[in-house]
Amino acid sequence: MSAQLDELTPLNLTSKHPELGTGTVPTDIYYKPEIFERELEAIFKRTWTWVGRVEQVKDPGQFFIREIRPFDYSVIICRDDNGELQAFYNTCRHRGHPVELRESGVTKRFTCGFHAWTYDNKGELRGVPDEAGFPNLCKPALGLRKLPIAVWEGFIFVYPNDEPEQSLTEFMGEQGADLVGYPFDQLRETFSFAAEIKANWKCIVDAFGETYHLPSLHRRSVAPTIAGPKNPNCRLIDVRLKGPHRTVSAGSNPDFQPSHAQGLAYANAPGAAITSGQADGAFEFPKGLNQTRHKLWSIDVAHFFPTFLMSMGTGMYFSHQIWPLAANRSRYEVRAFLKPAQTAGQRFAQEHALVELRDTLLEDTSTLERTQGALDAEVIRELVFHDHELAVRHQYHTVTKWLDDYQASCS
Repeated sequence: MSAQLDELTPLNLTSKHPELGTGTVPTDIYYKPEIFERELEAIFKRTWTWVGRVEQVKDPGQFFIREIRPFDYSVIICRDDNGELQAFYNTCRHRGHPVELRESGVTKRFTCGFHAWTYDNKGELRGVPDEAGFPNLCKPALGLRKLPIAVWEGFIFVYPNDEPEQSLTEFMGEQGADLVGYPFDQLRETFSFAAEIKANWKCIVDAFGETYHLPSLHRRSVAPTIAGPKNPNCRLIDVRLKGPHRTVSAGSNPDFQPSHAQGLAYANAPGAAITSGQADGAFEFPKGLNQTRHKLWSIDVAHFFPTFLMSMGTGMYFSHQIWPLAANRSRYEVRAFLKPAQTAGQRFAQEHALVELRDTLLEDTSTLERTQGALDAEVIRELVFHDHELAVRHQYHTVTKWLDDYQASCS
């Protein structure tokens, strides 16, 4: 083993966190319906949920709709006439019908298509047909029901309950503070896809918490750019645990030789593509990105508990959002954010990066339903973690702690 490999990928990550242990863990949280129902109450009703970016509602009157899939309702995110961000349940106070069926738009009024009750973009009830027929109707008390809303670095979050236990800043904690300064506002969404997967939400999150699988699963895609002869097992540079959140840092293969098409794409990209294993040497790193400042770093995956992740490089990032639907079913959504292209060459480079990204993610998701089948059948009853699967071990302990703490609070 070369000295460079030892320097890049030491086998001592787990030993830094003895509180997490080193033994196997039971698999019950990955498939039991009764545990899934407890997670909805103990975790998903008690954490801030990402719903969009401020660029989607730049101007007064702009709105978009977001499905909060674990709980089967949608919310309206809008900027009112005074420029303030608002979040409402997309539910008329008369009989519960949605007041907006469009995915996005600009409006001063939301009108229910059932009985035409009308609300302004502050959520106040403004119009009721045949209002005289309602005895003792109190319109000020029947505005659209609001949700707490807050913004971190341009990301809009809502809280799916009446009173947040923590502010968004408190919830994002050290992880959020350390990523302030990343140029989120300079990158724009250029690609997205979504799929319903027959897998537990934690199985999907786990897939992006380690790189142990790269030499096998991604051997024909991104493994050559990240692994290589000096790091054949694709060990991580580092794992950082920050409260319930975590970040994993992956390295790069300095000896990688791209194909002709890859070389053209990487040379013309407006910023280093995540799939290239490259980083922009002039990039100004926030504290929490490549926190070790390793020279062979290529990408971080920052995970905000429970189901919001960002794969972050110096020229682009892409988000993962996982919506739990059942103990063995989830919706997986991906959005890619890149610098706007200024030339045809840059546009080609972006398309190339997105195709490489798409293919890599399809490889990731190809394993999930097979894995879930073994879990559902109770064929595998415990999980064994590699030292560099520390982030996966941390997720297991975080989930079980939140479940235990909630159970204790209800006793």
